[in-house]
Amino acid sequence: MEKTSKNKLEDVTRLLTLQKIRDVKDLESYKLSVWHPHSAGIDLGSREIYVALAPRIAAEMGLPIVHVFNTFTSGLQACRQLLLDCGINTVAMESTSFYWYTIYSILVTAGLEVCLVNPKKFRMVPGRKTDILDCQWLQTLHLYGLLRGSFHPEERVAGLRNYMRERSRIIKDRSRHVCRMQKCMIKMNLMLNHVIDDIMGKTGMSIIKSIVEGERNPKKLAALRSGRCKCSEEEIAEALNGYYKEDELFLLKTNYEAFCFFDNQLYEIDRKITELLATFPLKKDKDETAPPSKKSKYQKKNKNDIRTDKNLNDILYRILGTDLTSVTGLQPNSILQIISEVGTDMSKFPTCNHFASYLGFVPHNKITGGEIISSKTDRIKSSAAQAFRKIVPSISRSDSALAGFYKRIAPRIGTGKAVVAVCRKLAIIFYNTIVYGNEYVEYGQEKYKEKMKEREKKLVLKLAQKNNWNVSSSLLDN
Repeated sequence: MEKTSKNKLEDVTRLLTLQKIRDVKDLESYKLSVWHPHSAGIDLGSREIYVALAPRIAAEMGLPIVHVFNTFTSGLQACRQLLLDCGINTVAMESTSFYWYTIYSILVTAGLEVCLVNPKKFRMVPGRKTDILDCQWLQTLHLYGLLRGSFHPEERVAGLRNYMRERSRIIKDRSRHVCRMQKCMIKMNLMLNHVIDDIMGKTGMSIIKSIVEGERNPKKLAALRSGRCKCSEEEIAEALNGYYKEDELFLLKTNYEAFCFFDNQLYEIDRKITELLATFPLKKDKDETAPPSKKSKYQKKNKNDIRTDKNLNDILYRILGTDLTSVTGLQPNSILQIISEVGTDMSKFPTCNHFASYLGFVPHNKITGGEIISSKTDRIKSSAAQAFRKIVPSISRSDSALAGFYKRIAPRIGTGKAVVAVCRKLAIIFYNTIVYGNEYVEYGQEKYKEKMKEREKKLVLKLAQKNNWNVSSSLLDN
């Protein structure tokens, strides 16, 4: 057996040369490059946080590598001061529950770069699972640039996101009480839902309020009918000839008061959203208004839209610098929901494809042995992605080019995949409209069909040339 060389560099070079893998001139080039020399790792918990400094920095300053702080504000401030005293300029930490939110704001305000790591991406590290080891692994991996941070918007956009998410919860809570009111009325044989499409409308809420206040005469209740109702007063009076019960009336009153409470809360949060939007930087003059919409003048207003005296479309036009309502399916409320999640600055996403990938609208190809074994999209829970998905049903019923695209591919790949494909196109259009400021031009479904027909003709001609077929022009025209 040949004796091992004392010089390990020569030994490794000799072995790799014999295996004909590569020509190694310097073993140092195969070491990991240090990306963040002044880094630290933080493992978060409900009671304590563990901070790991870089071993080199800890040795130079004579400090232990791992430090423990409590999660009170004084402990978080002490953690910040330790990082600043040690010259740390970047920190990696797990986005555990909501515990990261305060320390993240404190560190970012202090000028530190924070890399939020998804816990799912940090589960398969070797060794026992302890807080002390986790913070050191975070620091080590971040030192060599092996961690990818999660997207987090700026402070102003994060506040708007909190308002919009809470607004969605309030709407869901309010709708539960509407269902309970309807249940109480059905138990008393008040079939208001048979003569009125929506009991949350003007007529329905007026009748319910009168019943709660003590009115029982069906004719007087039917007289509260709005002029836009399809059913006559006689039909409504017949439906309101009920069998009243004391317990159901009490439950009806309770749920009506709860509905009014959540409805008032909705007004308050809409006011806060409008005030916050006024603080956003503007790309247009504050007196400039959005161009007139090319869509139908009779746009149906949703009952869950933002309630404000100001024109929301004009506000978004000044903030974004372009009219996104020109895009098929996009309305001010859906646009606001999307920018509350991703912000107005798209520089975090290098291209439109990165933006679509962030929303989970691109296939995640898993390749082994040169073959794709799976191309499913990632399961991403994003309110922005949900906003795009909610638009697709209305697009599929329109006469737009996107509707033509949806109707062309849905029979072939299925409804679910077709929805994702349309969402990807919408996300790319959304990105390009904001970044380049160009107004979206809708060509219509008929022009899209003509374009597809020309594409099919070119494909037929290409196949004919390849196989030496004779194809007449009259056949192509037909």
